[in-house]
Amino acid sequence: MANPRFSAKTLEFLALAAKQKNAVWLEKNQQQYEDVILTPMKALALNVTSVLEMEFPAYKFKKRNIGNLKRPAARALDKGPLKDFMTLNADRDSGSRFEDLPSLYFMVSPRPDEIFSAGGLYMANASQVKRLRQWIDAKPQALEALLRDKKFATLFGGLGDEHKLKTKPRDYPVDHPRIEWLKLTAYYVWRPIPKKELYSSELANLLIRDWREAMRLNNLLDLWLKSSPDTAHTSAQPSSGRPHGLPAFDWDDDT
Repeated sequence: MANPRFSAKTLEFLALAAKQKNAVWLEKNQQQYEDVILTPMKALALNVTSVLEMEFPAYKFKKRNIGNLKRPAARALDKGPLKDFMTLNADRDSGSRFEDLPSLYFMVSPRPDEIFSAGGLYMANASQVKRLRQWIDAKPQALEALLRDKKFATLFGGLGDEHKLKTKPRDYPVDHPRIEWLKLTAYYVWRPIPKKELYSSELANLLIRDWREAMRLNNLLDLWLKSSPDTAHTSAQPSSGRPHGLPAFDWDDDT
């Protein structure tokens, strides 16, 4: 039996969900929610997990990493009780509520260009930003090589720039050769997924490919976050796989 797939009905349901004023609507339409969203998302998660959990054992590839269509009560007050997007992510626990680690992300939404795969550190704290800027300033060669890599560049292009300072960061000159990277406060890549891919039986394979490539950035960020350019004894090189600006969306609103 073929795996359940997303379809045009998936996007229609999400668009309709976002218009609701009461979460009871979801309970009344639970079967349709299961059929067009939750079941294909669980199938996607299972297929991706079966391949990647052995390659990246530190990452959590579990059913609970599927986002909830309902918003938390505090967010529902101003945004509505139901989202117009669903997510799947693979992440790690940093051990601190004030710090995230690089992760992998997939989102489906009826909004234009908001079906995509992504990876990196989207919610960096001040300490992480400071450390990554030190590397970009002193030893950016590994990042430059990764972004020049043909396969990586074809999928993602450059770093996303949704979270970026309008002016230069303190302690760095405005004419710094990598000033645009130094302005960043988030470090991620993303790839828009066309609807024909979303509906395709190859979606899981495409997401596996994307996340494997995104892991090269995650591995580099991990290395940079654990050391400083002055104390590192080895050259920071992006891993080959193992261990455009991003559309406006709330990466942190997927619980």
